[in-house]
Amino acid sequence: MPGTGFSVLFVCTGNICRSAMAERLLSARLSLSTGAAGEGVVVRSAGTRAVVGRSISSQTRPRVRAFGGDPDGFVATQLTEAAIAGADLVLALTQEHATRVTALDPGAFSRTFTLLEFARAIEGFAGDGDPGDPARWHALTGRAVDARRHGLLPPRADDDIDDPYGKPDAAFDAMARRLVPAIDLLAGRQASA
Repeated sequence: MPGTGFSVLFVCTGNICRSAMAERLLSARLSLSTGAAGEGVVVRSAGTRAVVGRSISSQTRPRVRAFGGDPDGFVATQLTEAAIAGADLVLALTQEHATRVTALDPGAFSRTFTLLEFARAIEGFAGDGDPGDPARWHALTGRAVDARRHGLLPPRADDDIDDPYGKPDAAFDAMARRLVPAIDLLAGRQASA
């Protein structure tokens, strides 16, 4: 369903650690590659049990900055059917989040993946085209849908990125080590974590 734009929605639990970091890092990378933030590709995030109105967690903020994102001005939002319906691609941080998305909107199954599952599906093709071009994103999503349809994208036990909330800094570092390379891949860049 290619159109004039493309919308990516990241989903985690509280929307103050994993999905917030993913949103801010992908937005920053797309802004750098296209020179115009959000012009062709809109990036958002939400939580299945969001801490609505909260900013990015204090332990996530320095990691967002360290990897080139801007945590300022972020406000956590609750996952809704409308948010799902408005997304061309939903990237969940765990399989449980993906299941929650499709429970709210069963029609979203074909365009809902875990972040790491989607990254596996597009590996080798993510460098094709301008990262800020909606047509590239439609093509990559189509590739992932086809891979899953043909059994080439089996779920993996390690597709989940663990929630670091309430844990020591080492848990936040572990989150970043798994999340950042996937975001870089989505943005057509070499991994930096």
